[in-house]
Parts: sequence; C-alpha cells; structure tokens
Amino acid sequence: MISTHRLRYILLILLTGISLTALSCGRGGQTGDTTEPPPVISKDPITLEYWRLWDESDALDELIDQYADKHPNITIEVKKVSLKPGETIYDYQKNLIKLIADGAGPDMFMLHNDWLPYQINQIAPMPAGLMSVKGYRDVFPEVAVNDFIEDNRIYAVPYYIDDLMLFYNTDIFSEKKIKQPPRTLQDLVDLVPQLTEKDSRGNIIRSAIPLGGSDGIPRAADIVAALMMQYGAEMTSSDHTTATFNLPAPGSNPPFMAAQNALSYYAQFATPGSSVYTYTDTKDAAGNRLFPADVQAFIEGKAAMMFGFSYHVPLIQQLAPRLRFDTAPLPQRQLQNPITIANYWGETVSKNSQHPNEAWDFINFMTKRSSQNNFFRATGHIPAHKELQDSMTGRRYYGPIAQQIDYAQSWYRKNTPEIESIFGRMIGSVVKDKITPEVAIDVAVRDINNLK
Repeated sequence: MISTHRLRYILLILLTGISLTALSCGRGGQTGDTTEPPPVISKDPITLEYWRLWDESDALDELIDQYADKHPNITIEVKKVSLKPGETIYDYQKNLIKLIADGAGPDMFMLHNDWLPYQINQIAPMPAGLMSVKGYRDVFPEVAVNDFIEDNRIYAVPYYIDDLMLFYNTDIFSEKKIKQPPRTLQDLVDLVPQLTEKDSRGNIIRSAIPLGGSDGIPRAADIVAALMMQYGAEMTSSDHTTATFNLPAPGSNPPFMAAQNALSYYAQFATPGSSVYTYTDTKDAAGNRLFPADVQAFIEGKAAMMFGFSYHVPLIQQLAPRLRFDTAPLPQRQLQNPITIANYWGETVSKNSQHPNEAWDFINFMTKRSSQNNFFRATGHIPAHKELQDSMTGRRYYGPIAQQIDYAQSWYRKNTPEIESIFGRMIGSVVKDKITPEVAIDVAVRDINNLK
C-alpha cells in the first residue's frame, strides 16, 4: 500500500520508486532548501494514535520512551493492525482511506511506498522546518526521495528499506556442485536444465525457480516490472500520467522493445516445450495445483530458487526450520547497470490529525541514525538511513537488501491492486493464450491508462 536508484532512465516510474525524478528532489524539482523555522511543539497533554502493520506493537516502545523523555506531555499509542484471514494490505488501505475521508482515523499510519499518488490528499506533509528536502536526500536513498516527495514536500519517512532478491537452497546447490548463485539473467537460464527435474511424463517435480506464471507467484508483477526496467523500459511518461512501457527503450537505435523482451524472458520459464520450462501454475479439474506456489515449493524443497523479499526469511524459517538456504542479489541483465525493485513502507501523518506538528516531530525523531539503529535491533529490518547501509551488507539473509539499496527502484502507479491484476492478465495471456508479448503489453498499457 522508495543513490542511483532508478535514475537510470530518467526514471519516470515513480510510485514505488522508480519515479526518480531525475534532477532534483523528488517529483517536484528544485533544491528543497528551506529557511522555515521549526514548528511549535505543544506543551499541553497530547495523545497520538499510531497505526502500524507487521511489527509487534512494542517494537517502538524504547524509542517512544526516549522521545517521551524530552516530551513528557506527548503520549503515543501504537495500534498493531492485524489482517484477518483472507485480507491483504489493500483491505488495510481501503479501511484507512474510508476513515480519513469520513474525518476519522489515526494521527499517524504506515503508507506503502507506491501509495502516495493514491492517498496524497489525505496526508499532512511534514513541516519544512523539521526537515528540508535536501536534508531528506542526505539521509535517505533515492528511492525514498522519489516515492515520498511531491512538489518539494515530504509526505512520508521510511524506517527501513526492502527490495527483491534471490533465495536459493544451499543443499541443492551443493548436491549439483554449483558454487555460487546466478549473478546474471543468463546465468539463471544456464542453471535451469541442471536444477529442474521432471518425471517420465515430463511433469515438473522440482523447479529450478518458479517463474513465468502469474498465479502461484504473488509478486509476479514486481518481478516482471524489475525485468522490464533491467531491459531498459521506461514505465511511465515523465509527468507520470501515462504508462509507456510499450514503447522502445529511450535512446535505442534501432528501436529496442525492452518490455517485450523482458516479458518473453519471463514467460519462457512457464512455457511447455521451452528449453527452460521449469514451472507451471496449471490446476487440475478439481482446482488443485499441479505444482506448488512459489514459496510453498521452496519450503518443500521442490524449488531450488525463488525471488522474494525480506519478509520471506522469517516465514521460511518458521515453516521449514531445517531448510538450508541463503540469499543473494537479484540476477541482472547487465551487471554494470543493476536494478531491483523496492517494496517497503513509509510513516506519515493524516490530514485529520489535530496535532500534525507533534506527530511529524516524532517521525522526524525516528530519522536519526541512532533511532533507526535502535529500530533495526528491535525488528531486524534493514535501516533506511544511508549511514547504516554499509554495516548491513554482510548480514546473513538480509545483506543483499542493503547491497541493492542504491539501485533499488519503484514506479509510479495510481492504483496498485488494479495494476497488479492487469500484469497478471498480461502474463497469463502470453503463457496460456499464446498472445504475443507485443499485443499483451499494448493491452496492459491501455488498461492501465484507462484506470480512473
């Protein structure tokens, strides 16, 4: 629900990050310097309600206590929002949007890195006297600048960053005498025949990596977008109003259809008869999968690799405590121009808050290096603060996230759930309906541009 991050192609792709407004301080331009004085922080008793997902409700306790030492009149009540069975982060977003539209809701809440365009009118931006755009750029990576700054106003602050990486089964790699995980997309292709196992009828019994489908790969839209960006596609126009990944890569001569090549690369892994056929999301007549979904397959040892985010680490450890695995940076089309996709959260303040200065003052307190380091110790998340990045690169399982932060990108999306559905249909039309990537992409771009 954000370095060289996506600046690579001017970046237009801004909502989850790739938006990199190349030149300046976020989508709005300018330098972002300010002479505005700090806002007045009330001395009266104040209670701030703070909604957060994922982390335990006590994750901020120590930091809240530290803040209270300086502001004993301010009470911060953290409410952990628990998703019910079958609910997703988009249910959280819908509920939040409705509450704020009705004049209610919390003072502070978590905002996914690609939700700002959809909720910008529900947010009270940070007072410039607390932090300038230049100060924000000095502290946070470019992806956050592009995701959370609009018209030189700061709309959210990340406590941590997450990005797409590779998971691999170290026992399977040892068994096959593979010394290191794939570094490039070609390396990945080369490993598929060695790691894929099929029965006498050609059914996959162990996948090199679940790729190529949409059903059974929940982050398929992220994976395909990352591939498109690696191939050189510009996902949106420079003003972020129009999807443009059906166009040739900027500056290519002869024209290079980056997104088409990326989609073809992705789809081949789920195309029967392909030399790298290694995954199927087909179901039988009763609706049962012929092969497990990606994370389940990896947990069961039926997939040698998978693409995932940091939140998959504790999930795998919980469900398969004996599974031996490790992580690595996302394989790249070109090692000299690496790109991965970001997936993280920012913290922000509702326009309905009666105490926005105090709410932002606490979030600003969380931007300090010491605060972010403390948050890391409490949660294990890779801190967003630039000065802590190098110390995290060697961390087991999570190190690749830190290694990739400087080139993590996202892209500007008005309606993420709808766009994920459109990407799913685009992938399925190529793999199952044998539509050409060119037509499938043109249809997807049309559908995205018709979204309200």
